[in-house]
Amino acid sequence: MCWIRTRDRKQQPPDYTKGIFQTLGFKEFHEYLMLPPDKKDSEDGKMLLQESIENMKMATRRYARRQNKMVKSRFLDHPTREIPLIFELNTTNLSQWDIEVKEKAINIINSFITNSPCQYEHLKSNVCQEKSNLNAHSSNYCKDCERLIIGDKEFLIHLSSHKHMRVLKAKKRLAKFAEMKKDEDTKQTE
Repeated sequence: MCWIRTRDRKQQPPDYTKGIFQTLGFKEFHEYLMLPPDKKDSEDGKMLLQESIENMKMATRRYARRQNKMVKSRFLDHPTREIPLIFELNTTNLSQWDIEVKEKAINIINSFITNSPCQYEHLKSNVCQEKSNLNAHSSNYCKDCERLIIGDKEFLIHLSSHKHMRVLKAKKRLAKFAEMKKDEDTKQTE
């Protein structure tokens, strides 16, 4: 703890993107850890500890949601990636850990190693047929923007992008201006 106080005396704020400061929970307990030892047992210290614990719980839930989202998008929602089957294990009840997690995991691994059917159901892929038909290497040319875009998914993203919409709007404006100019010219020749 003395290195934290030394850092504070040097007027250097902690950088929570480097070293120990990026550890899960360190940022949440920073205020409590900076209290002098005699103030940690005071009412303010206890309140700060409770606040830190609640902040830690919230950060852990956020982290778990991000991890779940990453696993789903990387493994279950990816149309072109060949991945092994993914199984969900219920880890909420620690008293049932051996039965719900350990034994199931061992059975799943054994069935994979022996190339035999698994008695547990794996998670289904979330990739719809439409997504799986997208070609990642196809060439798509946008006539409006005069750009070559590789990949069907990227092309669909491009078609709904602000840049593409701006080009369409500008072309529409130019066409309208050209039409007005043409009408003026025909009126002058008459």
